[in-house]
Amino acid sequence: MRRARVYLLWLGCIAIAGALAGCGGDGETGPTETASSRTVEGWALFESGDYEGAIEKFARAVELDDSYAEAYCGMGWSYAKLDSLSSALASFGRAIAEGGHGAVLTDSYAGSSPVYRDHDTRPAHFDSAAVYASNALSLERRYIFEHDETFDWHDLHLIMAQSYFALSDYNSANARVDSLSGNVQDPGSATFIEDLADEIERLETIYGG
Repeated sequence: MRRARVYLLWLGCIAIAGALAGCGGDGETGPTETASSRTVEGWALFESGDYEGAIEKFARAVELDDSYAEAYCGMGWSYAKLDSLSSALASFGRAIAEGGHGAVLTDSYAGSSPVYRDHDTRPAHFDSAAVYASNALSLERRYIFEHDETFDWHDLHLIMAQSYFALSDYNSANARVDSLSGNVQDPGSATFIEDLADEIERLETIYGG
Protein backbone atom coordinates (compact mmCIF):
# COMPACT_ATOMS: atom_id res chain seq x y z
CA MET A 1 0.00 0.00 0.00
CA ARG A 2 2.79 2.40 0.85
CA ARG A 3 4.37 1.90 -2.60
CA ALA A 4 1.00 2.54 -4.26
CA ARG A 5 0.53 5.80 -2.30
CA VAL A 6 4.01 7.03 -3.30
CA TYR A 7 3.28 6.24 -6.95
CA LEU A 8 -0.03 8.14 -6.86
CA LEU A 9 1.64 11.14 -5.22
CA TRP A 10 4.31 11.13 -7.94
CA LEU A 11 1.63 11.10 -10.65
CA GLY A 12 -0.11 14.00 -8.93
CA CYS A 13 3.10 16.06 -8.96
CA ILE A 14 3.57 15.38 -12.67
CA ALA A 15 0.00 16.51 -13.39
CA ILE A 16 0.42 19.74 -11.42
CA ALA A 17 3.73 20.56 -13.11
CA GLY A 18 2.14 19.96 -16.51
CA ALA A 19 -0.78 22.25 -15.68
CA LEU A 20 1.55 25.04 -14.57
CA ALA A 21 3.60 24.72 -17.74
CA GLY A 22 0.51 24.79 -19.93
CA CYS A 23 -0.74 27.94 -18.20
CA GLY A 24 2.60 29.72 -18.70
CA GLY A 25 3.08 29.95 -14.95
CA ASP A 26 6.29 28.52 -13.54
CA GLY A 27 6.74 26.17 -16.50
CA GLU A 28 9.47 26.50 -19.07
CA THR A 29 7.31 27.63 -22.00
CA GLY A 30 6.92 31.20 -20.73
CA PRO A 31 4.42 33.75 -22.12
CA THR A 32 2.45 33.03 -25.25
CA GLU A 33 4.39 33.90 -28.41
CA THR A 34 2.58 36.34 -30.72
CA ALA A 35 3.39 38.39 -33.82
CA SER A 36 3.03 41.51 -31.69
CA SER A 37 5.45 40.34 -28.99
CA ARG A 38 8.07 39.29 -31.52
CA THR A 39 7.71 42.63 -33.31
CA VAL A 40 8.28 44.52 -30.06
CA GLU A 41 11.46 42.46 -29.57
CA GLY A 42 12.47 43.19 -33.16
CA TRP A 43 12.20 46.95 -32.66
CA ALA A 44 14.23 46.71 -29.45
CA LEU A 45 17.04 44.98 -31.36
CA PHE A 46 16.72 47.49 -34.20
CA GLU A 47 17.13 50.39 -31.79
CA SER A 48 20.23 48.73 -30.31
CA GLY A 49 21.78 48.42 -33.80
CA ASP A 50 21.40 44.64 -34.09
CA TYR A 51 19.67 44.70 -37.48
CA GLU A 52 20.26 41.05 -38.29
CA GLY A 53 18.79 40.02 -34.94
CA ALA A 54 15.86 42.35 -35.57
CA ILE A 55 15.17 40.70 -38.91
CA GLU A 56 15.03 37.29 -37.21
CA LYS A 57 12.41 38.56 -34.76
CA PHE A 58 10.35 40.26 -37.47
CA ALA A 59 10.57 37.13 -39.63
CA ARG A 60 9.28 35.05 -36.73
CA ALA A 61 6.42 37.52 -36.31
CA VAL A 62 5.27 37.03 -39.90
CA GLU A 63 5.57 33.27 -39.49
CA LEU A 64 3.01 33.61 -36.73
CA ASP A 65 0.85 36.06 -38.70
CA ASP A 66 1.73 36.56 -42.36
CA SER A 67 -0.47 39.67 -42.60
CA TYR A 68 1.19 41.54 -39.71
CA ALA A 69 2.10 44.81 -41.45
CA GLU A 70 4.26 46.28 -38.70
CA ALA A 71 6.65 43.31 -38.80
CA TYR A 72 7.15 43.78 -42.55
CA CYS A 73 7.79 47.46 -41.93
CA GLY A 74 10.42 46.58 -39.33
CA MET A 75 12.05 44.17 -41.74
CA GLY A 76 12.14 46.93 -44.36
CA TRP A 77 13.97 49.35 -42.09
CA SER A 78 16.35 46.63 -40.89
CA TYR A 79 17.22 45.54 -44.43
CA ALA A 80 17.72 49.18 -45.39
CA LYS A 81 20.22 49.63 -42.55
CA LEU A 82 22.12 46.62 -43.90
CA ASP A 83 22.01 48.03 -47.47
CA SER A 84 19.93 45.05 -48.63
CA LEU A 85 17.85 47.43 -50.71
CA SER A 86 15.85 44.97 -52.83
CA SER A 87 14.79 43.09 -49.70
CA ALA A 88 13.92 46.40 -48.03
CA LEU A 89 11.67 47.44 -50.91
CA ALA A 90 9.95 44.06 -50.93
CA SER A 91 9.31 44.28 -47.18
CA PHE A 92 8.00 47.84 -47.29
CA GLY A 93 5.79 46.91 -50.23
CA ARG A 94 4.32 44.01 -48.28
CA ALA A 95 3.69 46.25 -45.25
CA ILE A 96 1.71 48.65 -47.43
CA ALA A 97 -0.11 45.85 -49.24
CA GLU A 98 -1.17 44.25 -45.95
CA GLY A 99 -3.09 47.37 -45.08
CA GLY A 100 -0.66 49.04 -42.75
CA HIS A 101 -2.15 52.23 -41.34
CA GLY A 102 -1.24 55.05 -38.97
CA ALA A 103 2.41 55.06 -37.96
CA VAL A 104 3.08 51.76 -39.78
CA LEU A 105 1.95 53.21 -43.11
CA THR A 106 3.81 56.47 -42.59
CA ASP A 107 6.99 54.64 -41.56
CA SER A 108 6.70 52.35 -44.60
CA TYR A 109 6.39 55.30 -46.97
CA ALA A 110 9.22 57.16 -45.24
CA GLY A 111 11.51 54.12 -45.24
CA SER A 112 10.83 53.38 -48.90
CA SER A 113 11.89 56.86 -49.97
CA PRO A 114 15.69 56.71 -49.38
CA VAL A 115 15.77 53.08 -50.52
CA TYR A 116 14.26 53.97 -53.90
CA ARG A 117 16.68 56.89 -54.22
CA ASP A 118 19.70 54.69 -53.50
CA HIS A 119 18.60 51.48 -55.23
CA ASP A 120 19.70 52.47 -58.73
CA THR A 121 19.74 55.46 -61.09
CA ARG A 122 16.61 54.70 -63.09
CA PRO A 123 14.33 57.74 -63.36
CA ALA A 124 11.39 55.65 -62.14
CA HIS A 125 13.17 55.04 -58.86
CA PHE A 126 13.92 58.72 -58.29
CA ASP A 127 10.29 59.42 -59.06
CA SER A 128 9.19 56.79 -56.53
CA ALA A 129 11.57 58.23 -53.93
CA ALA A 130 9.91 61.63 -54.28
CA VAL A 131 6.39 60.16 -54.29
CA TYR A 132 6.92 58.07 -51.17
CA ALA A 133 8.53 60.98 -49.31
CA SER A 134 5.56 63.14 -50.27
CA ASN A 135 3.14 60.43 -49.12
CA ALA A 136 4.82 60.24 -45.72
CA LEU A 137 4.78 64.02 -45.30
CA SER A 138 1.11 64.18 -46.30
CA LEU A 139 0.35 61.83 -43.39
CA GLU A 140 2.68 63.56 -40.91
CA ARG A 141 4.02 66.98 -41.86
CA ARG A 142 6.69 67.01 -39.14
CA TYR A 143 7.55 63.35 -39.43
CA ILE A 144 10.01 61.75 -36.98
CA PHE A 145 10.83 58.04 -37.16
CA GLU A 146 10.09 56.74 -33.67
CA HIS A 147 12.74 54.01 -33.74
CA ASP A 148 15.56 56.23 -35.05
CA GLU A 149 14.89 59.90 -34.43
CA THR A 150 17.88 60.96 -36.53
CA PHE A 151 15.61 60.35 -39.54
CA ASP A 152 12.83 62.90 -39.84
CA TRP A 153 10.94 65.28 -42.10
CA HIS A 154 14.14 67.17 -43.02
CA ASP A 155 15.51 64.00 -44.59
CA LEU A 156 12.33 63.49 -46.59
CA HIS A 157 12.44 67.02 -48.04
CA LEU A 158 16.13 66.54 -48.85
CA ILE A 159 15.42 63.23 -50.60
CA MET A 160 12.77 64.99 -52.65
CA ALA A 161 15.22 67.74 -53.58
CA GLN A 162 17.85 65.19 -54.60
CA SER A 163 15.37 63.11 -56.58
CA TYR A 164 13.84 66.06 -58.42
CA PHE A 165 17.33 67.28 -59.28
CA ALA A 166 18.21 63.84 -60.67
CA LEU A 167 15.04 64.02 -62.78
CA SER A 168 16.07 67.49 -64.06
CA ASP A 169 13.02 69.02 -62.37
CA TYR A 170 15.06 71.87 -61.00
CA ASN A 171 12.18 74.13 -59.98
CA SER A 172 10.69 71.38 -57.78
CA ALA A 173 14.13 70.71 -56.30
CA ASN A 174 14.46 74.43 -55.57
CA ALA A 175 11.08 74.35 -53.80
CA ARG A 176 12.32 71.54 -51.52
CA VAL A 177 15.38 73.66 -50.72
CA ASP A 178 12.96 76.38 -49.67
CA SER A 179 11.09 73.87 -47.45
CA LEU A 180 14.37 73.27 -45.63
CA SER A 181 14.95 77.02 -45.21
CA GLY A 182 17.91 76.72 -47.53
CA ASN A 183 19.23 79.28 -49.98
CA VAL A 184 16.72 79.34 -52.83
CA GLN A 185 18.49 79.78 -56.15
CA ASP A 186 17.61 82.17 -58.98
CA PRO A 187 16.24 80.21 -61.99
CA GLY A 188 17.28 83.09 -64.23
CA SER A 189 20.92 82.78 -63.27
CA ALA A 190 23.36 81.36 -65.82
CA THR A 191 24.73 79.14 -63.04
CA PHE A 192 21.32 78.13 -61.63
CA ILE A 193 21.80 74.37 -61.97
CA GLU A 194 25.32 74.38 -60.57
CA ASP A 195 24.32 76.65 -57.69
CA LEU A 196 21.31 74.47 -56.91
CA ALA A 197 23.47 71.34 -56.86
CA ASP A 198 25.89 73.04 -54.45
CA GLU A 199 23.05 74.09 -52.15
CA ILE A 200 21.53 70.60 -52.07
CA GLU A 201 24.96 69.21 -51.25
CA ARG A 202 25.34 71.75 -48.45
CA LEU A 203 21.96 70.77 -47.00
CA GLU A 204 23.00 67.12 -47.17
CA THR A 205 25.92 67.86 -44.84
CA ILE A 206 23.40 69.27 -42.37
CA TYR A 207 20.53 66.80 -42.57
CA GLY A 208 22.13 63.63 -43.92
CA GLY A 209 19.23 62.07 -45.82
